[in-house]
Amino acid sequence: MSYKQLRVNPQLPGWRLSGARWCARLACPLIGLGRWLGQVSSWLVLGVMLAVLATVVMNAFSANELVRWDEKVLLLGKAITINTMTELQWHLFGLLTLIGGSYAMHANMHVRVDMLHHRMSKATRHWVEIIGHLLLLIPFCILIAWLSKHMVQMSYVSGEQSNYGGLTDRYLIKGALPAGLILLALGALGQVFDRLARILDPARDVEESSDAG
Repeated sequence: MSYKQLRVNPQLPGWRLSGARWCARLACPLIGLGRWLGQVSSWLVLGVMLAVLATVVMNAFSANELVRWDEKVLLLGKAITINTMTELQWHLFGLLTLIGGSYAMHANMHVRVDMLHHRMSKATRHWVEIIGHLLLLIPFCILIAWLSKHMVQMSYVSGEQSNYGGLTDRYLIKGALPAGLILLALGALGQVFDRLARILDPARDVEESSDAG
């Protein structure tokens, strides 16, 4: 959403207009980050497709190993095998899901209880989103990200990798869990500021089908 195109209601008190502007300025980079990363991560779908195709072709030709080298390479180890391509599929899909969650929220494509939501006034919807994000979503994301930190540390210290000649450095995909949740929490915080801006200045409100969430 472009805040430069939004109208301002001159009949509102100055403190509400000023508060709406500040909330919008705080929301814009947080929401923009989630949208941009979501758009960039969408290209991972092609990576998943290529990994699946490579796995099928290697399996058809009974080729267990595609290429090998001497020095260890991050994530790939010393060779690309059929297990490498198989594990790469769920690594990429996991990244796509974790990063795409924030984009889905901003694009208003996430699951909600529409049976109740569509009957509410716009102001009530905004307050429900604000309270839900502050009391449920953001604390949940922070809690799980904090609890998963130990898992990532243990994976890094132990040098965890595939037991079947697949991908190495498994801490990278495990580290994507807290990173994705922190990104979702930042996006939810951006949504809170965005909703506050709309409450303070109703002229900023637009149809839910084209807003930031």
